[in-house]
Amino acid sequence: MSLASLRVDTVSVMREDGTVDMLQRARLGIVVDAVRLEQLYWGEVARATFGLARFSGNAIRVAGGWPALLRFGPTVDGRREIRGGWFARRPGGTIAWRCDGEYLSVAVEGFAPLVRGQLWRLETMFHERVGRLFLARVKLEVG
Repeated sequence: MSLASLRVDTVSVMREDGTVDMLQRARLGIVVDAVRLEQLYWGEVARATFGLARFSGNAIRVAGGWPALLRFGPTVDGRREIRGGWFARRPGGTIAWRCDGEYLSVAVEGFAPLVRGQLWRLETMFHERVGRLFLARVKLEVG
């Protein structure tokens, strides 16, 4: 499946307090459990960074080791709390994966990124790219 053939809706909002919400979703008409969705998502993070950033030990880490770029709590109902890391201004927010039989989505809510301005635009573009690749990967492997 090509990215061009997958219609992805993306909404990004930066709140007055500097936290961000981002939702990406695609209509796929399939059901996939949250554990599998999360595995596929972290795989796309690694692929998009050519293996430089990998999920390991509840964090996205440089080469899977140290340092933690973003740290997360345990997965609860397809959602992980963001607990900090180099890319976070402070702990807070969540990342969640859902596939309910109609829509597949990845959502970041209430995240306080360290960077702002032009650098935030670059981070947003990267997250959008990973999200699109993730949605296409789920369609390819599961759909």
